Amino acid sequence: ANVSVAPQGHEELGAKVELKNINSFRAVKNAIAYEIERQKELLEKGEKVIQETRGWNEVKGITVSQRGKEEAHDYRYLPEPDLPPMELTAPRVINLEELKRSLPELPEAKRERFKREFNLPEKQTDALTGDRYLAEYFEEAASEFLALEKNGKGIQLVANYLTSDLVGLLKELGVRIQDAKVTPGNFAGLVVLILKGDISSRIAKVILREMAATGMDPNEIIGEKGLTQISDESEITNTVEKIINENRDAVESYKEGKTNSLQFLVGQVMAEAKGRANPQIVQEILKKIIEK
Repeated sequence: ANVSVAPQGHEELGAKVELKNINSFRAVKNAIAYEIERQKELLEKGEKVIQETRGWNEVKGITVSQRGKEEAHDYRYLPEPDLPPMELTAPRVINLEELKRSLPELPEAKRERFKREFNLPEKQTDALTGDRYLAEYFEEAASEFLALEKNGKGIQLVANYLTSDLVGLLKELGVRIQDAKVTPGNFAGLVVLILKGDISSRIAKVILREMAATGMDPNEIIGEKGLTQISDESEITNTVEKIINENRDAVESYKEGKTNSLQFLVGQVMAEAKGRANPQIVQEILKKIIEK
């Protein structure tokens, strides 16, 4: 509390005294009342009130001098280095709608827009919009994807690979989404390759890891490492026949109605083809040969 008094009839107040160590409203009232009387008494005696800081002694009910202060610099006012100077312009009427438009999109609004525009499941929408940078990455990747796949089919695949494969890989590497070498455009390109059946999901993981390490375009990696998916039926048939001959027990098991055996055989063919064979074609050829 600051207390300053002056003789009756004087327009300007006298020296200011700052009161500290006041811990309740009752103490504020008592400290100010005491200080007013103390200063009045000094002025009535013709003495000078000293500008100072005084503490409040609750037990004795008096103020006590702590330190003298004569000028503002004695208070050690310093500019805050992290706060730039604020230049105030002439006041104007605030337009509420203009103020709303100037705000960035809030999380709840973004969540509702994602649901509406991309028709994603609620859980996936929450995962994407829960992180500003992840949401921005997805929107850019979705835009790039739609430029390549104008019918819009496959947006769900973009979200799936982003929230599972890419996010999981980046977490493993200790890299934030905003620092990833995989650009949204290249990521969208990878999803298009998967969607078209040019690469298998297994090969996609290999390519994605290489993209995360180098920042390369997925097509460059495929060409450099020879990872194009094999869809030629004659080439796949040769591999299928080899696997059938090496796994007669699994073949017989499938014939007896154990469908899991077919998946085992598909896996063996994919392993033999180093993940490059088209799994759908592999399964079709397996069934055709075994069941004939």
